[in-house]
Amino acid sequence: MLQITLYIPCYNAEAFLDRVIPAVMAQTYEIAEVLIIDDGSTDQTAAKAESYVSDARYPMRVIRQPENLGLAIARNTAVKETSTEFIAALDSDVLPDKNWLEMLVAEMKDDVSGVGGELLEMYQSTLPDQWRAIHMVQHRGPRVIRRPPFIWGCNTLFRKRVIEEAGLYKEYCKTNAEDVKLCEAIRDKHILIYTPHAKCKHLRRDTMTSLRKNFWKWYYYGCYEPPKFRKTLTSNIRHIKRIIELSKQDISDRNIKNTLVTLSMMPYTITMDWIDWSQNQKCCKKWEEDITI
Repeated sequence: MLQITLYIPCYNAEAFLDRVIPAVMAQTYEIAEVLIIDDGSTDQTAAKAESYVSDARYPMRVIRQPENLGLAIARNTAVKETSTEFIAALDSDVLPDKNWLEMLVAEMKDDVSGVGGELLEMYQSTLPDQWRAIHMVQHRGPRVIRRPPFIWGCNTLFRKRVIEEAGLYKEYCKTNAEDVKLCEAIRDKHILIYTPHAKCKHLRRDTMTSLRKNFWKWYYYGCYEPPKFRKTLTSNIRHIKRIIELSKQDISDRNIKNTLVTLSMMPYTITMDWIDWSQNQKCCKKWEEDITI
């Protein structure tokens, strides 16, 4: 039996923990330890998690970061705190089936270094949630795939040493694409697996505002790198190409509402690219002034 530590990175996740933690404790595969990484939450996330510690089926610890440092750093904290050979991750708004971990383990053969499961949207009653379910998919369909380009960080199982050898998660990513960057660093030497048999449900619910913001972050994950004019132009082009592709899909499906939502992403993402560039420029200028002084 594999010795596995499972961690949940959390930021203002209080509303989800009453469903996610019991689902973790109900896993059919034994867990050596559960870590809750509270990334400087401003709600009662840590207190809610700590209320489960004494009666937890599996050993459980709550680790508090002093401030909101970002998802990549929260993941690295979990890796550093893990003493087992294998480390599983579950996002705080992801509800796993009771055999989720067992199904990930089933694919962790001797030559495999990382396995990711299927995430489906639980809520699709509103237009933003319907749009996300179609255009921000976090699964690869009904078949097991060997060597996918990457596996989403929302529900994974890795060999700890592979993450360490890759230099951990890239902290400049902060809240987005740290999972993609890790997979890019290891996929040439290590085998990754996607399995639809390890099933999870996404508890997220969006408004139009939060949907647009999340979509922008998905395709501008380099925004935390040093600001460059050319990089921002590249991000604009990436967004435009992706939005055109999605619009064609909506039109083909004769979905007028989705088409309008998709097209609304164009001015938003382009504007946000340049706002972010401008803010980074100001930060760099202030830093240079402080150094000069």
